[in-house]
Amino acid sequence: MKIKKLMMLFLVSCLGMNTLIAVNASDEEDYQSDIHDDSLNSDGEYYEYPAMDVNGKITMIKVPEVDPDAIEQEKAENADSFDVVLSIGNEEHTIATYDKLEDAEAAAGSRRKMRRAGTAKVVANSDYSNLKYGVVDFHTKPSNTNTLYTETSTGYSGYINGSYGGDAAFLGYCSTDKSKIKFRMAGVEGCVSASDVIVRDADGAYVSFYRVENGKLYHYIHTDVTSSYYPSVINVGIKQSYMSNNMVYFSYDGHYFYTTYEKMIDDYKNNTYAHSINPNQPYYNYFQFLSHRSKTNFTAQQLDAYTKTMIDFDSKMLNLGSAFITNQNKYGANALLMYGVAANESYWGTSNIAMNKNNIFGHNATDFNPGANANKYNSPAESVEHHAKDFISDGYLDPKDYSGRYFGAHLGDKGSGMNVKYASDPYWGEKAAAVANAVSQKNSNKDFGAYKIGMVEKMTNLQIRKDANTSSTALYTTKNIGNFPVLIKASATGQSIDGNNVWYKIQSDPTLNSNRTATTQGTYTYDFNKMYAYVSSQYVDLVQYTNTNNNVPSDPPTSTVKKGDPSGDGKITSMDYVLVKNHILKVKQLSGDAAKAADVNGDGKITSMDYVMIKNHILGIATIK
Repeated sequence: MKIKKLMMLFLVSCLGMNTLIAVNASDEEDYQSDIHDDSLNSDGEYYEYPAMDVNGKITMIKVPEVDPDAIEQEKAENADSFDVVLSIGNEEHTIATYDKLEDAEAAAGSRRKMRRAGTAKVVANSDYSNLKYGVVDFHTKPSNTNTLYTETSTGYSGYINGSYGGDAAFLGYCSTDKSKIKFRMAGVEGCVSASDVIVRDADGAYVSFYRVENGKLYHYIHTDVTSSYYPSVINVGIKQSYMSNNMVYFSYDGHYFYTTYEKMIDDYKNNTYAHSINPNQPYYNYFQFLSHRSKTNFTAQQLDAYTKTMIDFDSKMLNLGSAFITNQNKYGANALLMYGVAANESYWGTSNIAMNKNNIFGHNATDFNPGANANKYNSPAESVEHHAKDFISDGYLDPKDYSGRYFGAHLGDKGSGMNVKYASDPYWGEKAAAVANAVSQKNSNKDFGAYKIGMVEKMTNLQIRKDANTSSTALYTTKNIGNFPVLIKASATGQSIDGNNVWYKIQSDPTLNSNRTATTQGTYTYDFNKMYAYVSSQYVDLVQYTNTNNNVPSDPPTSTVKKGDPSGDGKITSMDYVLVKNHILKVKQLSGDAAKAADVNGDGKITSMDYVMIKNHILGIATIK
């Protein structure tokens, strides 16, 4: 198969040189705005691509720009039919379908001469129903234009820039009229307009893949499936036990890996992972799925030292280590993850927006006019503060966020995390995580595996509770998305769910009030010790990593005793004073939490005084507090 031979030839040459990795920039507004940083400067023929090697060092390269006319010509040459589509405002209506292009163009031309509302155009249609193993080519538009899609399971709207991730798995059609194509890329399965992409035969195409080399896992990301040049290689992490050295694997979610493209497509179409090499142990890139509500073990000095190894000229990221650490501790945003985003967004503090506006995160840099619209800060340190305070703590990590940016507290991908709304690059989260991973590997991997990650794999609005029971306050939900990580602090004993009474004490994504009874907005500051919540382990799978301690510490039991309620049903009723009476008469002795609840006056004994207090509470004479 041509796809395999060409990849192997490429690997032999590229692994021995300074491998390049591309970097993306941020998207801070609604997906319809085609938003990203000024990193993709284009002259119409080529666009500048900030490529990064496996250690995170960046080199600007020129990549051929898409020729829209050539794309349309290719679609027409391979079309099975042609629609005449009438555009009226934001709506489009197919008014006729023809077998020949010239007939459709003639009909559209006639329509344009009519004095009626709307604009007529011809859309070429290709039927890929008989294509068993295909690749969806997203690199069909200029670098400043995104492609919109709708997630199949949730209906969420998303966007991808094909100049960063060109290929996706072809899974058939989403609609009977074949106007929507089903694809999978970067952790998301979605429906994209057939007119926005091209589907190609996988045999002969150049697709993205993973490879294990020298004990490390690399992701080779492609932008042009018709070219043998792979401009982007991401250092994902260490080799897992089920992986083999010098092996090529295929995956469009980074969780389940396949030895052949065909096995992967067959499983995707059948909604299973049975033929992957790890069907029962999905992989989650540690720094990509680590919550921002964590702390790095690195000091400000160590971050500054690493920056100097990456930059040998002027940069706005130099000597920012203390800003990252200070704002981490104040606003609850992991310094190393922010550091990775900054390096990825501003190519180590050297982008135009970074140099001219002290904006190292691409905040509000839109496609329409990135230089003019991007936020301007008085200093790079102020940029870090706003990122931690406004964009992380009170933005992407806030379930009540005004623009709906909350998809989890992690960097993520297009399926979950900040990447869903922050960037048009489908691999933005993986690239920022690669920087964090490189820093950790350079320093004995002391940050890797420092926290326990739990994964809510099923798509469900799982409620995160104040305490370890379903009667306690639901603080927020995980949203209706899969692969939603939680940061596990400890395990605790709580209410039994389907025979499982183990709950996880987790770090809260949003900020909480002082009583942990509700989430807050506009609070910004984060208390790592006091802002926590609970979730039943029945719904959470503990993520396992090779060569790390995967044990979860036990949380000291917290008392749920309610004075006057030895029955433990949450209410003070006649049943409770009967229990106290029987204890006093030595009919049946109370113990444990029941005995503590029966000692209403707190004198260390269960006496008639406690019995009277319970009875008076029931009669409304006096209230037990």
